[in-house]
Amino acid sequence: MKKSALLLILAILVLAACSDGQQAPAPAEPPSQEAPQPGTRPAEQPGEIVTDPPASAAPGDPPEAGKPPEVPEFTFTLGGFVIEMDQNITEVIGALGEPIGFFEAPSCAFDGIDRIYAYPGVQIHTYPKGEEDHVHTVSLRDDSVMTEGGIYLGASLNMVALAYGDDYEFDTGMYQYTRGRTTLAFYIEDNMVTGITYGLVMEQ
Repeated sequence: MKKSALLLILAILVLAACSDGQQAPAPAEPPSQEAPQPGTRPAEQPGEIVTDPPASAAPGDPPEAGKPPEVPEFTFTLGGFVIEMDQNITEVIGALGEPIGFFEAPSCAFDGIDRIYAYPGVQIHTYPKGEEDHVHTVSLRDDSVMTEGGIYLGASLNMVALAYGDDYEFDTGMYQYTRGRTTLAFYIEDNMVTGITYGLVMEQ
């Protein structure tokens, strides 16, 4: 009887201990090692300072302040050959062939001879530069030729404004544009182009 009572008490104590016991906590899962998605920054860890990498200059960024984009000088194309102001006339003749007309006279502004070479639709004036002759002006003489902006004799003043903008100098019917050492002048009468001349700005 005493042994049975003792066994009963031990059984009760064991059941009580089991009901009050706590299960061991499950082991914590390791932090995820997945790589961050493109375009996202990794999460900061406590005490960590994350800085964005410096942005690199992308192609097409605007030029540095104070450096305006370069604008090409005025040129005139005749027969597929590009004539530049201050170009040696021998290069022009070599490309276009002998002129259909020629005139020369003592220069009033330079030491030497001024010469005029006539080609279909244009006259090329040269000035003496040492022992050589260089292009000083190119004058368009009829509507068979035009500027690189598509302006010809007989075009309207509005067409000139659309092609070349409003950055010009005006003087008694002449609208003159300047690029570097070159000029392009349009002579206007009754809102119509009556003359077109390319020119070289001479150094003072």
